[in-house]
Amino acid sequence: MSDSKKIVNPNKHLIIPDWITEKYFKVVLDKDEENYVKVLKFTPVAAIPPGENFTSIMLRIYIDLEMKDGSTKTKTYILKTMLASERGGTEIAEFGLFPKELKMYQTYLHAFEALYKEAGEDIQIAPKCLHTEEREGNIHFIFEDLGVKKFRNVDRIKGLDMEHMIRTLHKLAEFHAAGSVYAEQHGPYPSDFDDGFVPRNNSSFLMDSFKLREKSYKKSMATWGMKDAEKYIKSFPTAEQYRAQCISTFEVDPKEFNTLTHGDFWSSNLMCNYLPNGKVDQLLLVDFQICKWGSPAIDLLFFITLSAANDIRLKEFDHFICIYWERLVECLKLLKYQKPLPMLRDLHSSLYKKNNSFYVFFALTNHLPLIVFPTDKDSNFHSLQSESEEAEQLRLRLTSNPIFGNIMKDLYPFYYNRGVLNFDDYELQS
Repeated sequence: MSDSKKIVNPNKHLIIPDWITEKYFKVVLDKDEENYVKVLKFTPVAAIPPGENFTSIMLRIYIDLEMKDGSTKTKTYILKTMLASERGGTEIAEFGLFPKELKMYQTYLHAFEALYKEAGEDIQIAPKCLHTEEREGNIHFIFEDLGVKKFRNVDRIKGLDMEHMIRTLHKLAEFHAAGSVYAEQHGPYPSDFDDGFVPRNNSSFLMDSFKLREKSYKKSMATWGMKDAEKYIKSFPTAEQYRAQCISTFEVDPKEFNTLTHGDFWSSNLMCNYLPNGKVDQLLLVDFQICKWGSPAIDLLFFITLSAANDIRLKEFDHFICIYWERLVECLKLLKYQKPLPMLRDLHSSLYKKNNSFYVFFALTNHLPLIVFPTDKDSNFHSLQSESEEAEQLRLRLTSNPIFGNIMKDLYPFYYNRGVLNFDDYELQS
């Protein structure tokens, strides 16, 4: 019986591009299924619900095949492609996300895994990419469907428990160690890896987004139950202070331990499968569009802020850094890193440096309101960037969401008290 009869579409509002047909998948099927005769049925559906991804279209493709021996077989693949221009694709294209991810899958991720194999360890970092293509100005990826191996995302609203946090921090350390050793052996990464969420050639998008969200965010801050809420509202950055903070992300201290960071590291960008007893078996990273050369603090701040369960986020904050550092040092030694090993005290210090603070503020204002908001058909890039009254009401719903407020009443003061949200520290740089 074909698995396509069990198809579930988690986002029926997603518009599927009409060029995605069985003909497009012929090149993959010819390599992946040599004994197929013809396609019996081709069914593309959304791969994820609304609110899980905002910069691309993710599809799961079901293909029913007739095989040479007369049997039938269902294959599934994941296809990732760019947003339509009228749905935010034009703005996203300016960030150069897809060309960067293309380099990651064509060159670096293979090389990182090869480093571990040479050292005698079989460590997989990302899913297998079966096909990449640049066509008519667009870039497309076809991946193995991890769902076949029972991989799934963790509940983004609930957050990660201690077991998931430990496994993810270990995987992040493995990725970072390989990224540093590769640079040591092969020289610097291309210049487009100097930028992360802040593009050097165009910061107007971030500024426009900041101005759109400022009103609803400050209005909601008074509802979170923070003691001295007025103090935090009053210290909210001006547009000029925010711009200065954005610019500071280009500073990378060459004397510190640096690596190729994931750049957009949160729970929906990792997938796990499980042992029969419920323990995590394998964990892989996905979505390498924002990778940036810089301090591991970038990923650590983003990940802990956005993905740790609320009952352990602050309680285990320092412990999380130590868990990551221990695995990082272990992997650097394994891969024969030639420079001095990073010290734990220095890693802690990097979390509070001005050039890394953007990743806290951006997480709190851009990602976290969306992550803890229940799935909604309007949770998409196009809706959030609109200047309409409906869009403003959506932004207010996001930041006044009680789940979000319950997190922020403790999290915002936590970072404020460490100077991370002190915007008077920034002087505008021309």
